[in-house]
Amino acid sequence: MKNEMRDIIESKKFLFFGGKGGVGKTTMAATTATWLSDHGYKTLIVATDPTVSLSAIYGQDISATDITKIGTERNLCGLNINPKKAMGVFQSRLEGMMQGFSTMFGSELLSTPCTEEIAAFDQFVSFFDDTTHDKVVFDTAPTGHTLRELSMPFDWSGYIANQIKNRRELSEVLGFVYDEKMVADLEVEKARYDHSVKGLSDESVSAFNLVLLPEKLPIEETARAVEDLGGFGIKVRSLIINEVIPKDVLKGNWFLERRRATQDKYLTEIEQRFPTITRRQVPLFDTDIYGMDILRRVGRELYGE
Repeated sequence: MKNEMRDIIESKKFLFFGGKGGVGKTTMAATTATWLSDHGYKTLIVATDPTVSLSAIYGQDISATDITKIGTERNLCGLNINPKKAMGVFQSRLEGMMQGFSTMFGSELLSTPCTEEIAAFDQFVSFFDDTTHDKVVFDTAPTGHTLRELSMPFDWSGYIANQIKNRRELSEVLGFVYDEKMVADLEVEKARYDHSVKGLSDESVSAFNLVLLPEKLPIEETARAVEDLGGFGIKVRSLIINEVIPKDVLKGNWFLERRRATQDKYLTEIEQRFPTITRRQVPLFDTDIYGMDILRRVGRELYGE
């Protein structure tokens, strides 16, 4: 039987997993990265959610600054981007342009509330030029925060473009002198962010996948996310419906039967509301999901042997 989810992850380099908080995004991202690694793909999993979930699910510390080898897996590494630590990376990389930033934009640019997000996304953007790995799996923050992050390259690129334009116009009117090299460097920065925007929406290399539960609130948030992502030119490729109660465990248990009946109602709604998006169900497991063995069990449910 054809497994469309498997086709998606094997045909794209950049794989994004998003959704409402608590639906299992990290589980599905880690499952996917582990499955790809087991099948010979050199894989990097990157968490953009500033929590310890990725480290917890693999049972080891995964660095916020350096790519970390995961377990004894030959092909699997991880990075847990932390916005505060990313600030240091961001400022170091821009060290040669810091004076230019202060001159052009004012010193407040690098102390605004969104600076940490800019820094985190700056680190995130760098992976669109990755040539080291066959696959890059992104475990994103909960939906609302993810959408804000995804808007960052649009906003930041536009901000740089407007500031360069304004400063050039001022120089013509007021005789303001600016450093052409610094402007050229900033234009390179704009090009990096423009490249990331193109990469996010390029269906030949990227696939955005949403995880949800067969419940009312996750379905509504998924519908909003599909619409909002479409506004960025990003098409959702698949829905992973997590924690579906297996029918073979019901055995006359009235509680489980009623719960599964409710899930069936929402599974039908998901099919009706998202008919053109690939869908895959993952059963509710009888144990916590962490560690390689259980991730591989989930992987067999999601992608096959």
